Amino acid sequence: MKPVNVIEMTVPNATWRRMADKATREGLRAYRLNGDNRSWAVTSHSDDASAYEVTILDGDLLCSCRGSEFHRYCKHRALVLACLGLLAEDARHERYPLVPDRVIAALESA
Repeated sequence: MKPVNVIEMTVPNATWRRMADKATREGLRAYRLNGDNRSWAVTSHSDDASAYEVTILDGDLLCSCRGSEFHRYCKHRALVLACLGLLAEDARHERYPLVPDRVIAALESA
């Protein structure tokens, strides 16, 4: 098995913030489901009749959008992270991934 480059496995906070900003500019909204911080519905930019499910399950950050099949991040997950206050603006945190490697592995195997 080829070793995986750690840089490829992490999503920097700056990327999450950029995606959350994009979601905000596009007017996306995130709603907690049943008051649970682990279950969210995020509106779709392209389809007013749709929403995507973002779930934090066993430490994994999952989204039902099509982009999640191809990318380690999406604007829907980023918006949820922003709503949870997890997107630190402090540059000291830039070296540390917001999402642990096991979340990335779960997303890649889905």
